[in-house]
Amino acid sequence: MKNMRVVIISSIIMFTSILFAGDFEIYPGAELSEKLTKEAYEMSAGAPGADMWNISIYTTKDTFENICAFYKKIGYEYHMPSGPESMKLPSGTEIKTAYFIFGGAIDLQNAKSWIKVQNPLISHKNVFVVTQGLKDEDIGVEKGVSTIMHMMKK
Repeated sequence: MKNMRVVIISSIIMFTSILFAGDFEIYPGAELSEKLTKEAYEMSAGAPGADMWNISIYTTKDTFENICAFYKKIGYEYHMPSGPESMKLPSGTEIKTAYFIFGGAIDLQNAKSWIKVQNPLISHKNVFVVTQGLKDEDIGVEKGVSTIMHMMKK
């Protein structure tokens, strides 16, 4: 009975946070990267559904953890079912990612606005396959820079 109460209370808290999730705000101090935004549009050109989204990519030198803490206050943190929240490149560099949804949706498919936070920055122009010997410079890794990719339905 006690466990059932915990489950019910946890569910209420989760759904309340989803229903009252705010709108996207630009992370304080982040700057719009016209170059990365253009690269993202070029990469997605021709992909099914790509024309349904406006894309903006912001960069900041603030930490991944600080950025996520900011967005946890106004959005719903979404955990991608098929992907890890971090991975290591052969060089040892760890790539961290987190997703946040705004406006009350519970998944990316139904969201009108969502973001992907990533650290470090990896150039969107480089498509790569993780292989032995892959170096950070081969794929445009910029350590110390985080990206915030905002996707908003047109």
